[in-house]
Amino acid sequence: MASRASRSVNECLEYLNAHGAEVEYEADLLGTGPARALMQRLLDEIEFDSPEASRIRQPFTGRMVEIPRRQAGYGDPGTSYAFSGGVVAGRPWTPTLGELREHLYERTGYSSNYVLVNYYRNGADCIGWHADDERDLGEAPQILLLSLGATRDFQFRRRGEAARDFETITIPLVSGSLLTMRHPTNANWKHQLPRRGGKRPMRVGERLSLTWRRVGMQRLRKPGALRRSD
Repeated sequence: MASRASRSVNECLEYLNAHGAEVEYEADLLGTGPARALMQRLLDEIEFDSPEASRIRQPFTGRMVEIPRRQAGYGDPGTSYAFSGGVVAGRPWTPTLGELREHLYERTGYSSNYVLVNYYRNGADCIGWHADDERDLGEAPQILLLSLGATRDFQFRRRGEAARDFETITIPLVSGSLLTMRHPTNANWKHQLPRRGGKRPMRVGERLSLTWRRVGMQRLRKPGALRRSD
């Protein structure tokens, strides 16, 4: 079933949560000024993996291909995130990422031990349909998605044989917003960030996506306690 563009963000959330998802969206977690400053600080600090080190396995063909974006992982010692045949090792927390993790814990109560950072340089950069349901995330994953920079559409599509009976849902993620996906969202829905800008993707501004998660250990503890035990 096609998407319905007339839905408001609240209607999109109500639709998802009535059909096997648990999604929350806070558009103004950060103000415009703080979000812009935070993005610049992160771009100055983050060391992105090389394109050659960011290859994933292509469906059907099995070939390893470069992703259409830049990425990096940061986390507690020994953490990494594996998906589609690729592994993103967690570098040591930068000062800004460490502060941001503490802030999100105080704000939401969610204790992450890893963040995957995706850098979308323009509208040509994207990520295709997928679900965050890898074994590393446990049986009931929770993902916090912080967006900085250009507004980009975040789409949901139902998984399984009944997918045609459900709408494709689109939520524009604005700078400084926080999207939370709790179980069973990824068990029932896939999501993507599609290409935008048509023949002029360079007109679409740059965006940082920070997806906070727990890999490996599933017991939630305060970030400070995690550092002491590690």
